[in-house]
Amino acid sequence: MKVLVKMRSMSTSQGMARNGDIVDLPKAEVDKILAGSPHNIEVLAEEAPKKASKKTTAKKKRARNVDGTLKADDPSTPDVNEAWEDG
Repeated sequence: MKVLVKMRSMSTSQGMARNGDIVDLPKAEVDKILAGSPHNIEVLAEEAPKKASKKTTAKKKRARNVDGTLKADDPSTPDVNEAWEDG
């Protein structure tokens, strides 16, 4: 958690912090400081946990011949489908 130090100096798990410093401390340490001396630090806006981004699958569209008609799948190539292409 990011906190703003409001006292002259204080020892943290990240080393010495002075008045006006912004330090990133573990939540347990912040809770302990707030329980004993809440006026010594100010908790800055907490970051929301990042959500896993959804993987977007590429939309496929029908393949077309040069004249604009739909292309057929070639049965001699079973591992490739020529009738569809990535959009």
